[in-house]
Amino acid sequence: MINKTSKESSIKASAEGATKFVDSYYEAINTKRASLENFYDPNASIVWNGNPMTGGAAFSEFFEHMPATHYEVQSYDSQPMLVPGTSGGPCNYMVIVSGSVKYGDSKEQRGFSETFVLKPSSTDPNRYVVATQGFRLVV
Repeated sequence: MINKTSKESSIKASAEGATKFVDSYYEAINTKRASLENFYDPNASIVWNGNPMTGGAAFSEFFEHMPATHYEVQSYDSQPMLVPGTSGGPCNYMVIVSGSVKYGDSKEQRGFSETFVLKPSSTDPNRYVVATQGFRLVV
């Protein structure tokens, strides 16, 4: 059973981790594309606007063919994915992001919605990486 203190600390850790992740991820996607692979588990499952791929290397290569982008995050939320019956150790986090994006020289902004599941890295349990990602352009 998950105790109240463990649950509260997981929620706080989730919120703090989401802030760090969102700030660094969207900075990288806007200005440091070469570093995108580092955000992902090698076996991450990614669906970007209907295009499935596996792993950060594939996503990084896919994104290299995209025009320059400027993402503006308008809101995000995070939730720990606690497993009943486990101790309060590291858990996965779901991060939901929405905002707008411009592609290339276009003045048009498109809305987007993105969901990530972050998990502890297999090489460093204090570092979180993307396990799954779903991205959709909206309106």
